[in-house]
Amino acid sequence: MSDSRAILLFVKAPQPGQVKTRLGKRIGDNLACDLYRCFGLDLYQTLQAVQVPILVFYAPAHQAPQIRAWLTCDRLFYQGEGDLGQRMQRAFECGFALGYKQLLILGSDSPDVPLSMLQEAWRHLAQGRGVIGPSEDGGYYTLGFHRDGFRPEVFQNMTWSTPRVYQETLKRLKAASVPVHQLPVWFDVDTASDLSAFIQRNQGNPNVQLTLNLCAAHSLTPDTDFGPD
Repeated sequence: MSDSRAILLFVKAPQPGQVKTRLGKRIGDNLACDLYRCFGLDLYQTLQAVQVPILVFYAPAHQAPQIRAWLTCDRLFYQGEGDLGQRMQRAFECGFALGYKQLLILGSDSPDVPLSMLQEAWRHLAQGRGVIGPSEDGGYYTLGFHRDGFRPEVFQNMTWSTPRVYQETLKRLKAASVPVHQLPVWFDVDTASDLSAFIQRNQGNPNVQLTLNLCAAHSLTPDTDFGPD
């Protein structure tokens, strides 16, 4: 295999009321879904600039045609059943089984993650380290393993969607004697206040132009009063 690296991109089929539900409570499910579509497209185009294969892991089942039409991607894999940890573990195992040696997993909640952070991650993965990027809410926006340092136990019996996920994952990596590089903190876009901050920090950023255009079309600005999250 000529490529030793790959990105594992986790996405959901963009369906109103099924994606960005916290945001949908403030701006409506249809607009929240349209934003999610733009998040995915902007992020996918940014990741293509890294010039490594992108393996798209989707949910729910039987949505491959919709995902392919949305992202125009050709490497599609169903996430399978189970909690988030089981599905991420399965994705890593799939990537390594395909022959890749360095894998980096990302979701679509952080569409403006800087390319420089991903390049930093690859440098450390190439040296055999694990990498983890903490998100502001206590989770993480990316996690990466070299095949020789993969530890599935970091995904097992975890309580997900809590502010302790990042710290608990880091603790498990260190307990497993995995040398790990911590990337800078970045931001998910899950709530109305997250969206306001996203618009504010990305003025003029061409990597999220589809999302910014949609926000502008609906008069969403950093000063929009969405009400409490």
